Amino acid sequence: MILHKCNCVTVCGVGLQNCRRAHLKVRFDMNARVCGVAYLDDDVSKIYVICGNCNTIGVFHAAPPYEQLRGISMNGLREPTDIAACADNKLLYVSDHGEGCVWQVTTGGKVDKRLPTWAPIKRKASSVYPVSLSVGFGRLVVVEIGKILVYDLHDDKVDEIDFPDSVSLHHAVETDRRSYMVALSDKSANISYSTVREMYRDKRGKWLPGRECNLQSSVTSPTHNLPMYMARDTSGFFYVAIRGSRKVLVLDKELNIVQSVRLNVRSMPNRLCFLGQKQKQLLVADAGFGVNVYD
Repeated sequence: MILHKCNCVTVCGVGLQNCRRAHLKVRFDMNARVCGVAYLDDDVSKIYVICGNCNTIGVFHAAPPYEQLRGISMNGLREPTDIAACADNKLLYVSDHGEGCVWQVTTGGKVDKRLPTWAPIKRKASSVYPVSLSVGFGRLVVVEIGKILVYDLHDDKVDEIDFPDSVSLHHAVETDRRSYMVALSDKSANISYSTVREMYRDKRGKWLPGRECNLQSSVTSPTHNLPMYMARDTSGFFYVAIRGSRKVLVLDKELNIVQSVRLNVRSMPNRLCFLGQKQKQLLVADAGFGVNVYD
């Protein structure tokens, strides 16, 4: 791993009223493609990074000089796609598309072999093929290509949201209204477009699409510029990583675009999370081999 300290400032170009400066503090260059990044404030605040074709979670101090610590080895991990951290139970969750499961890991490095969440030994009964993860309000959200699964922290499935075949899901985050903001691509009616859509439950218990932010004006290529990942701040704003655009869009609770944050010229955001909600620092994983820390 190579650590670069940076002093550059990049500014978005959508008008001063919607500009936000993204100060690139430091960059981690990993040895493999980064699949996910997470932050957890337990006894010592740490950054966790998972890479493709690697069965070890990279661990770093979450404060300067961002020292690399001993990694967490995960025997049996085959094809990681994301990592998420839960502030309530202090556990890490690693999605594994190759094993059709989500692993539950302690920050001390213990992989719960007896009951890893949706373990491979239970694959026939409860297999999942996860694309991405999020944790919030005491629930774990597992995103597959065409559906969203919601589990409580006792590993019990509490909900499922299905989507038509024309929809490809990228990420989902729970809101304080018990709805879900979903980053997706839709190819219905022979028109491909990308959007962030709210899914809510009606009085009969049926999941329905609600408000949405159509990113067609911001997303010009259906194959490269996609809303890949989201992070929710303490005020209820959503930060959306747009792959291939070198930017993060900021949406308010009504899904209006309020800011367009221009990142470093080399950054191609694919995953992101907050490095401490109070500081409003962002961890942004590139669609490549790097993790950037912005404030």
